[in-house]
Amino acid sequence: MKFKYTDYHIHTKWSIDIVDNGPIFEDYIKKAEEFRINICFLEHYELYLIERDKFNPFHKGNIDNYLEELDILKESYDFIYAGLEVDYYRDREIKLLEFMDDYEKELDFIAGTIHEWVPGYPITTRDSLILFLEKKPMKDVIDEYFKISLKMIESQIFKNICHIDTIYRYINENDIIPEANCDISEERVLELGRMCIEKNIRIEYNLSGLRFPIKRPFPSKSIASKLRKEGARFFVGSDSHSIEHFEKIIPEIKRAYDYLNLE
Repeated sequence: MKFKYTDYHIHTKWSIDIVDNGPIFEDYIKKAEEFRINICFLEHYELYLIERDKFNPFHKGNIDNYLEELDILKESYDFIYAGLEVDYYRDREIKLLEFMDDYEKELDFIAGTIHEWVPGYPITTRDSLILFLEKKPMKDVIDEYFKISLKMIESQIFKNICHIDTIYRYINENDIIPEANCDISEERVLELGRMCIEKNIRIEYNLSGLRFPIKRPFPSKSIASKLRKEGARFFVGSDSHSIEHFEKIIPEIKRAYDYLNLE
């Protein structure tokens, strides 16, 4: 890559949660060149939505068009990566392994993630999380998140894992207050991080929490520091869904590299 720093996690209109007038590849490329930072387009790739929603950008094998668009751009710009943020579903491990066999070599970067484990109830949007909490006790939701996350890491389907404690995006002292019987200890996050170390999986230092009520990265700076000392490997992502956020967060990306002593 061309520049010293890389943002491994940005989204364009190829992600289902981007509005119709949202950013396209060229919007980010222009800013990345201006601020001298490499970028990875890490679009959402969620099997259940792709199969069932005809409006999903990747519906009916459209991933090949995605790769073709980026291949053309990469001929002119040497500071962009083609990537995907692939949702893990425990009951679709075989399908995910088949996908990795087909596309891992076609993409520059793939990261596993968990937005939902019950289709239709992502814990990364506030409204859907509230609906989920109406069906399940908060303790169960948090416990299930960590159990599924551990299964994802143990599966070793992915070499990189995004925002390992994103369950706290809204469940935190600044927003949806954790109930007294909920285990929200650092040890739960550290367990996931240590399993990543054991399985030689890179962990994302995701800066998106800075724009949510939690006001901290995923994982927290203190947890990232502990894991780094224990041998964890990190990559840094802004999780930008707009050009405005991307431009604003670039100084934080560079500081994160320096803090984590990344090259």
